[in-house]
Amino acid sequence: MDEFIWIDWNLAKIDAHSLDSEEVEHAWRKGRVIHKDVDPINGPYSVSSGRCPSGRPIRIVWRYDVDRDGVAKIFVITAF
Repeated sequence: MDEFIWIDWNLAKIDAHSLDSEEVEHAWRKGRVIHKDVDPINGPYSVSSGRCPSGRPIRIVWRYDVDRDGVAKIFVITAF
């Protein structure tokens, strides 16, 4: 199962859009990638579309980050 990286910064970003980590993870797992791009500073990222358990449709901007053990995890940049 895919693992997510949650820190105060990205939790505050999704909270600003009245979302929590469980809703975003659910939507990401049930959703689909709709766009991929590369930021000139931060590198590749993707945008996924999915639905929260409540049925609310959201977009998730995310990228893979590698942890200290070399494991790729999902880092959510924002969701709205």
